[in-house]
Amino acid sequence: MRRALRILALVPFLGLTFAACGYSDEEAQSKCDLERTAKAACFNDATYTQCVACFEECGDDCSIAESCPVQYTCPQ
Repeated sequence: MRRALRILALVPFLGLTFAACGYSDEEAQSKCDLERTAKAACFNDATYTQCVACFEECGDDCSIAESCPVQYTCPQ
């Protein structure tokens, strides 16, 4: 019983730990502003939205496909 309680106590902590790997909204927007400047020819509003969502969710693990338009995805 004690072991089960310890495991249950860790669940919220682990959730916060994994949730913390993404960027804040402000950090993601700053990163995507730089991306937009560097890749202007292949960057539109939809790309910017995708970029921000990816960096908010995945942080540095966000994958960038060098296509036109540029695509941002989280690894699975």
